[in-house]
Amino acid sequence: MRKRFELGFNLSYLAIIWALVIAMRRNRDRVPADQRQTAARFEEAFTLLATGDTAHLTLRAVSMARGEGRGYLTWRGRRASLIGLGEMATSITITLFYVLSLDAWRLRFRRSWDGFTRTLLGLSFVRLILLATPFNNWDRDETPAGYGVDRNVPLLAVGAGEMYLMRREADRTGDRTFRFLSDAMAASFACYLPVILWARRIPALGLLMIPKTLAYLAMAFRVYLDFFRGTTDSAAQPETAAAEEPAVTATPAQS
Repeated sequence: MRKRFELGFNLSYLAIIWALVIAMRRNRDRVPADQRQTAARFEEAFTLLATGDTAHLTLRAVSMARGEGRGYLTWRGRRASLIGLGEMATSITITLFYVLSLDAWRLRFRRSWDGFTRTLLGLSFVRLILLATPFNNWDRDETPAGYGVDRNVPLLAVGAGEMYLMRREADRTGDRTFRFLSDAMAASFACYLPVILWARRIPALGLLMIPKTLAYLAMAFRVYLDFFRGTTDSAAQPETAAAEEPAVTATPAQS
């Protein structure tokens, strides 16, 4: 019963996220000219998110279908876990998702790269390096407990930094779109943190991945509605207001 629910939820999620990505692509011409760069970054971000999650969930489903102890690929005499390969793919794409969403924030509010935002980019690069090390054990179904936490520390820091930046500018300009995205990110990380810290000891915490996933779907819906429907709503007004100001840096000291 649990496996059927998991499979049904995952298929539904993939169908919805890809439908939104395709809708974004088809409606590019509806995006106002002054918002196209921001919209393009979000389209790229959600395309990466959908791609990584497709690899992750598809390989996981194949592994489950094969049965315990048979969820492996063999290449040149080496075995690789299907679940491990899927987790590697989604770990890389979610890192790049936050890089692109940071650039979307920068373009939206006409901010330049400064020490703080470059630090977030640097942490994203550190995260990618950590994902490339052999300590991840991508050839197995599970990552060693300690390293599974360590490799997520840079991602959590990047997410916290982006939430701060988005919320600050949303409050300053009255941008309801980025306020919503900031809140959805916060909800996602609030669900994800207990999983990476305690799910091995309390497996039931894995259920928190459901609201985490729904938070990303909510973000995709909001981006589509506010940027790609061709309407002049809350997404248009703050960018126009920001355009009237000179480009400034995004250091926390400005708050």
